[in-house]
Amino acid sequence: MVEVALYVDVNIFIYWLGDHPEFADRAMEWIRRIEGSRRGSFITSTLTVYEALIILSGLTGRSLNDRDFIGMVIEFFLQLPNLTLEPLAPKDLLEAYNLMEAYNLDYEDSLHLAIALRVESEGIVSNDGDFDRTPLKRFF
Repeated sequence: MVEVALYVDVNIFIYWLGDHPEFADRAMEWIRRIEGSRRGSFITSTLTVYEALIILSGLTGRSLNDRDFIGMVIEFFLQLPNLTLEPLAPKDLLEAYNLMEAYNLDYEDSLHLAIALRVESEGIVSNDGDFDRTPLKRFF
């Protein structure tokens, strides 16, 4: 069980919800860890929920006008009561812009990094190797 706060990247949820052929089982292991953790051990952003909706709508052909689809995805996140959903703060927008250059990241990854650093996460759960260039230890 994880004793430090870890930020969970969007790809974990996409692999889990999208039943990814290679990474779904690994993502499910992380979901089980979140379920069995103490509150605050795992953090993601409300931005992650939005990104998951966008990505999953593209993968499934479902529309962002489809309330059933939207409700289902939101419910997946809310059924993880030990997962903390951290809002995207206005200061994260500029911080992410600065982190792009500092760590050679795209803006999306920089937004997640800005949030993770702001909440003092000690690592990130992701299979995105770009996070290896950041101060966070990456787990997958």
